[in-house]
Amino acid sequence: MAKKLILFLVEGITEKESFGLVFSEIFKDKEIEFEISHGDITTRNGVNTRNIIGKVNGEITSFLAKEHYKKSDIFKIVHLVDTDGAYVDNSMIEKHDEDNLYYSNQKIFASYPEKITERNEKKSRIMNRLSRTPSINNIPYNIYYLSCNLEHVLHNEANVKDNLKMELAEKFNDRFYEKANEFIDFISSEEFAVSGDYVDTWEFIKQGNNSLNRYSNFHLIFKNLNDHN
Repeated sequence: MAKKLILFLVEGITEKESFGLVFSEIFKDKEIEFEISHGDITTRNGVNTRNIIGKVNGEITSFLAKEHYKKSDIFKIVHLVDTDGAYVDNSMIEKHDEDNLYYSNQKIFASYPEKITERNEKKSRIMNRLSRTPSINNIPYNIYYLSCNLEHVLHNEANVKDNLKMELAEKFNDRFYEKANEFIDFISSEEFAVSGDYVDTWEFIKQGNNSLNRYSNFHLIFKNLNDHN
C-alpha cells in the first residue's frame, strides 16, 4: 500500500531546507512534500477573508498538477505561517527612517507605519479564518505559527537579513540530521512552545504583544497527526 502524503504549505525554501530531512525521519510512514508559495499568502494582493480558502486550495491544486499526486493521496495539509506581529495594537507600530522592518519584543519599527497597520489588520483576519478551518476541499487542514518568524523561533533572531536566511536553514538542517528526537525536544521546548490545545494556542498568540515574541504552536503537529491516524 502506497504511503499517504503530508503536504506542508510554506512561504519559502528556507522552511523546506530547515525541516525537510528531519520530517522525513519523523514521519517515516508518510510521504513528505512541500509546496512553496513564494511569499506570504496571508498578505498577498487580492487575498482576503472571503477568498483565502480558495487561494489555499489553489496552492494544493497547483502542487497536485505539478507532482502528479491525487487528492486522495493527501493525508493532511500542514500550513506554516509567520505571525509578523500581526496581532499587536497599532500603538506598537512606530516610524523609523530605515528601509527595512525591524521587530523588537515590544514594537514594530517601519518606514511607513500605516502600511504595516493595514498589513496587520488583513493578516490577522486571514489567520483567524484559517485557524478555524478544519479542512480544505475535504482534506484535513491545520495552520501553525512561528512567531514572529521562522528565524526567531529556530535561531532566536527576528531580524535576519535575507541573504543569511538560507545559511541558517542549512545549519539547522545539519544540526538535526538523523536526530529526530532531539528536534522534537527542541520544537517542544518550554522556552517558546505555547501550552494548551490548538484553539488555546491561537487565542494566546492574539494577546498583547505575543505575536512579536518568540512563540510557536508547531509542536502540536505531533499530537494532531496522531489524533488523525
